[in-house]
Amino acid sequence: MNLMPGGLPVETLPALTVYLLIGGSFTLILFKALRVKASILRVYSGLYLVFAVASALLIYLEARKSVLIYVVGGFPSLIGIAYEVDLFSASMGLIIAVLSLAIYPLLGILDSILNEYTMALYLGLVAGLLGVTYTGDLFNSFVMLEVFTISMLGLIAARNTVRAYKAALRYGLLALVTGLIYFLGATLMYFAVGALNMGYIATWNTRLFILGKAIYASLPLESVILFILILMTWSLIAEEALVPLHFWLPEAYSAASPAVAGLLAGVSEAAGYYLLLRLYYTLYSAIPEPVALMLRVLGVITIIIGGFGILYSDRLLSMISYSVILDTGYIAIAASLGPSGVPVVLAYVVAHAVVKPLLFITGGWAVINRGNDKLISLQGVFRGSRIMQLGFVTGAVAVIGIPPTVLFSAKLELYINLFNAMGADPSLILSLIVSLLGSGLALAGFIKAVSVTVLSYSDNVVRPRGVVEAYVLVFTIIVIALGVAYSIVAQGFIEPASQSLIYGRLNYVMKALSAIGR
Repeated sequence: MNLMPGGLPVETLPALTVYLLIGGSFTLILFKALRVKASILRVYSGLYLVFAVASALLIYLEARKSVLIYVVGGFPSLIGIAYEVDLFSASMGLIIAVLSLAIYPLLGILDSILNEYTMALYLGLVAGLLGVTYTGDLFNSFVMLEVFTISMLGLIAARNTVRAYKAALRYGLLALVTGLIYFLGATLMYFAVGALNMGYIATWNTRLFILGKAIYASLPLESVILFILILMTWSLIAEEALVPLHFWLPEAYSAASPAVAGLLAGVSEAAGYYLLLRLYYTLYSAIPEPVALMLRVLGVITIIIGGFGILYSDRLLSMISYSVILDTGYIAIAASLGPSGVPVVLAYVVAHAVVKPLLFITGGWAVINRGNDKLISLQGVFRGSRIMQLGFVTGAVAVIGIPPTVLFSAKLELYINLFNAMGADPSLILSLIVSLLGSGLALAGFIKAVSVTVLSYSDNVVRPRGVVEAYVLVFTIIVIALGVAYSIVAQGFIEPASQSLIYGRLNYVMKALSAIGR
């Protein structure tokens, strides 16, 4: 057992990080009641995020050596809540923690919504996202999804506008239904298998450890498990913003603060896809062909909806939001390709974490500057800053899929895998054609946006604050640098994490089983 300097086992860090963030969220409200200065609370909240990054980095370094597991309260893992982290989940956690810390100061810079309540919600959001990626317990994944969802609803509504309230209510009603479906899936899994620990459930095909009622059913156990997983998949489709449950996203991200929208667009859908891959590759060992075909079809339709949404939107933030829907369609197609698609999914996650915040920061500043997000009101809005022009154009170029951006590299990986797997499968041929069409629609849409915001003349030219330009410049450099150095990123970060999920299932299961008798 590896120990930290204070003598605390490293294995406790995933659970400790999540619960500290939740605790920090509640104490912020307490300190507000005690009338602690807002400036002190901003630093206090930021320190939690700094700890989350340091913790995520340490977890990532340890997960490169072996799978980490910790059962809360010292209970056996069949009874207690287990946090089990392999390199795949550690990589996701690192992306979430780093982006959360990077975006945090913008809450008070771009839109001035940084107060005790939004800080508490922000910590809750990060706690939920990290909890989803670090947990090894099916029911706890539901709890963390709810923590994330509730915090997200509060942050969407934090602008205190009618539009924000409507967007939050729309997503909240959808999340209520999909959350209940996920909860039903977890309940059925417990009834069928007799446990909620993911590593333990993964032993269903051996029939040696199954305690639930499914072994007495007339249906094959495999069919029971697959039915439950498909049920839970449909609950995750809303989180991934796939058609037909995509409708909430454009209005929610457009109404939210640009900083909040940037974080959500960067990692929210990624968390949904993480959980999808975790459920199938750990519990079932692979994504079966019927589910893969379903993801592929939904991905194709989502790309078409997202592409035409970009093309016909007359609002800048709505256009950027539809680019999120467009790319989540690409991720669904990548996930449908089996093991070869997992690195592509993670490549898109890495790309999303920098491209989408870049677009929402630049677009959000433009809308705040003009007080309206209609393109007709944003003529020449970026003319006052070369950096803002460069940032917005770079983000647009990345969505279209033009080198040397990191999103081009991810899209190229998808095209290569589609071409290699194509054969005579019409769904793969259609996927490749629609993927190319999606890039064409994005090109047409963003040409319109760039011509209005960058190329058009305007007398109303304002230069943003230096810190906003600094953020845009840093994200722009990262988008290009990751694209230029993509082979290094792929070999050092993406491939090891993907292999951990695909080929490390036995290690994950054995680690879970070893904790049962503790």
